Amino acid sequence: MVTGIRRSRRGASTLGCLVAVLLFMAVLYYGVDIGRIYWSYYRLIDEMETSARFAQTQPDDAIVKHLVGIVQDLSLPAEAQHFVIRRTEHPPIVRIRTHYSVDVDLPFKRKRIELTPSVEVRQ
Repeated sequence: MVTGIRRSRRGASTLGCLVAVLLFMAVLYYGVDIGRIYWSYYRLIDEMETSARFAQTQPDDAIVKHLVGIVQDLSLPAEAQHFVIRRTEHPPIVRIRTHYSVDVDLPFKRKRIELTPSVEVRQ
């Protein structure tokens, strides 16, 4: 009976698992930063929509003051505090918008994301 030399394959499976875990951790690390940016963006849009819904009872200055406080709570850039509010009477529509950009550090690259939250509510 001829028997060959048996080689252990443990290292190959350990290396494959290590690569998979490292890849998962990298995606998680960068995904959290990008997810946080979009989470803040959608929270701001929600607050803008709520403010636009109740705009009949509030002047523009009060709406802007409220939204500036939200921007500060969300730690967004200062340029996000420049809100534009437009009202039309026929048909009654309230539009609120702003614009800002956020820098994200990606592997080997720095990416600038331009965000333009805007809402339009018919009264």
